Amino acid sequence: MNANRAHLQAVSFAALLASAVVAILLVICERAEHRYIYSFAPELSDVKLQGVALQKTAFQQPDLLVLYGSSELVKEVPNRATDFFSQFPTGFRVFPVGKAGTISLANLLKLAAVGDTMRGKKVALSISPSFFFTETVNEGFYEGNFSTLQAQELVFSSSLSQQLKQDAALRMRQYSGTTDGNWLLDFTLDRLAADTGLDRALYSAVWPLGKLSNAIGRAQDHIEAGLEILGSDGPDAKPAKFGGVNWKEVLRSAGEQKAVAKDARLTKRPKGSRDASFIATLTAADEWDDFTLVLRTLHELGAQPMLLSMPLHGVDLEITGVSAKARHKYGEKLTELASRYNMELVYFQQFEEDPNFFADHLDHPGAKGWALYNKELDEFFHQATN
Repeated sequence: MNANRAHLQAVSFAALLASAVVAILLVICERAEHRYIYSFAPELSDVKLQGVALQKTAFQQPDLLVLYGSSELVKEVPNRATDFFSQFPTGFRVFPVGKAGTISLANLLKLAAVGDTMRGKKVALSISPSFFFTETVNEGFYEGNFSTLQAQELVFSSSLSQQLKQDAALRMRQYSGTTDGNWLLDFTLDRLAADTGLDRALYSAVWPLGKLSNAIGRAQDHIEAGLEILGSDGPDAKPAKFGGVNWKEVLRSAGEQKAVAKDARLTKRPKGSRDASFIATLTAADEWDDFTLVLRTLHELGAQPMLLSMPLHGVDLEITGVSAKARHKYGEKLTELASRYNMELVYFQQFEEDPNFFADHLDHPGAKGWALYNKELDEFFHQATN
C-alpha cells in the first residue's frame, strides 16, 4: 500500500514538474515572440501563415499593420508594401500574411483563429479579382493554405456566432479531404453542418475536448514559433526618427516604371461578346459566399478593416470580348458587400486600362500599383479609429 502511494506521489510530482517546465517554456516563447515579431514582418514561413501565435502578436503591436492577401504579397516588385514600409518611414511597418492561392476560405480560417485579439484593431485585406472569375473554388488553393489549428479555432470559437460557424462548416465540408485523419475536426464540422437537435447536443458534448485540443495546439504553435525565432537573425532595429514620405514624388517615380509587357496570347478579338458568360460565372462564383463569410467574421470580431481590390485587367478583358459594362458588375457587387458590413473599400477601378498599374497579367500590382496601395495603407493606418 505504501509502495503504491509512493509510486503515485512520484508520478504526480513528475506530472507537476513537466507542467511547470511547459508553462515556463511557453512564457519564454511568448516573450520572445513580442521581442522578435518585427523580424518576422517580411517572412512568409509556415509557422507564421499556418499558425496563430505570430499573427496574434502582430496585432498587439501599435506600429504593425497586418495585411492579408495572396500571391501579390510574394511577388518581388518595386514598392511592395513589405519592403516600402520596412524602415517605418511614417511610423509603422506592414506585416503581410498570405501566399499564392490564398482564397477567401483560407483567410476566413486565419482571421477566425486570431479571434478577439483583433477587436478594435486595424487590418487590411487585399482582394484578388480573378478568384471570382470561376464558379467553384480551386480545391488545391484551399488545401495548400489549410491549417488544422486555425480550422479548430474557428469551429470551437467562443467569439463567433453559431450561425456563422455553421455557414463556414457547410463550405469547409465541400473540401473534406483536408480533415482526413482528424476525427475531432471532421466530426465537429459534420455536427455544425447538419445542425439538428442531436447534432447540437453532440457538438456541446465535444466542446470541452475541442477547447483542450486547441490549448494543446496553441502551446505547440508557441513552441514552434520559439524554435523559428532561435533560427532568426534577431529583431529589426527601428530607426530613431521617421523620415516621412513624399507621396507626390513616389507616385511620379512609380509611374515611370516599365509597363507590363503585352501577352502574345491576347492578340485577336473573338467574334461576338463574352459579356453574358462572364457575368453568369461572376454572379455564381463560390468566392462571393466565402468572401461574405470573411466580412461577417471581421464584423463579429469587431475589427477595423480596410478592403483593397486590384482593378480588373480592362485591356485584356476587352480584347477577349468582355465590355466595360460587364466588368462593372464586379465593382458593384464588391461595393454592395462592403457597404452592407460598413467597411472601408478602395477599389482601383479607374486604373483597369492603365498597364503601368500591373506587374503582369495576373492580380499583381506593379511599381505604380503598389505605390497607390501604400498611400492608401498609410492613410488608413494614421486615420482615427471608429
